[in-house]
Amino acid sequence: MKATNDSIEIGASKVPAIVLGETPFQTNEEIRQLLLNAKKGILTDGPKIYSDAIDRGNYLEDGIAQWAYHKLQALCNPDVQINLDFDKDARRKPEEKMGASLDGVLEVEGGELTIPNPNGKDLIVTSFGCLEIKTDGHDDGPPRPDQVIQLQTQMYCSDFHWGVIAKLGPKFKFNLYPYPRDEKLINIIREKVKDLWHKVDNDIPYPEIVKPKPTVIDLNQHEMKSQLVQMITDWQQCSQEKTKWANLQDELEDRIKAIMEEVGAEYAELANFKINYPVVTRKAQPEKITLAKPATTYRRFTMEIINE
Repeated sequence: MKATNDSIEIGASKVPAIVLGETPFQTNEEIRQLLLNAKKGILTDGPKIYSDAIDRGNYLEDGIAQWAYHKLQALCNPDVQINLDFDKDARRKPEEKMGASLDGVLEVEGGELTIPNPNGKDLIVTSFGCLEIKTDGHDDGPPRPDQVIQLQTQMYCSDFHWGVIAKLGPKFKFNLYPYPRDEKLINIIREKVKDLWHKVDNDIPYPEIVKPKPTVIDLNQHEMKSQLVQMITDWQQCSQEKTKWANLQDELEDRIKAIMEEVGAEYAELANFKINYPVVTRKAQPEKITLAKPATTYRRFTMEIINE
């Protein structure tokens, strides 16, 4: 839950757009307008973008945090203990009008903890660190630059020297990415935030972000122009045929399934084909990392040629 206050500070989740100019969620000018409105007493949540992704992260956050905690706990030697605290109070740098809400606070007691890094050098940590939760149903790679900037902002506002991004990716791929405090990046963050508040206080808009137009190469003079035209035409036809045959395959499969259901068969043989259409039961899923699901049944269809 958000604990920062747009009328007096910028939250860590908004800082990346100020540093980079834009993120997949917001631009620097959108954030300036949001803070300017908040200063005037007009409070809004900003543009509603990727609401499904935001909902997914909010609902799964506590479970993923516990998952990260247990993975870190498994790395501890007998003398070392790691604690997880869901501290929802904002960490602030009021003189710079900057704040951060943490998904979790990690504390290493009794010695050092080495956290493996799937994207680089392992990190040795002690004392307190930030835990940031990320979920992404499409990207199973390391955290994006904007996510790293958010974590560094959290470290600065909390006076911590390390942090971990716990990322749940596609097909439940789960990794921990540890980061040390980066003073060079933090200085850039501070300068960018200082410039932001100057623009807010003086109502100075950010320059419009102009994306470069892609370079278009004219192939009309290419020596293989005629062959290229034929290749593209063939490719287009293949694409159309692929869709046509895929639709026909689905239609035929539905008709075969209907006959199997009509005769009450889960398994059948015809000519040199064996047809399988058994009832499969999915077990009920407890409400842990995923939302709870009831038990369901469905039928799995396959067909194979019998070797004579």
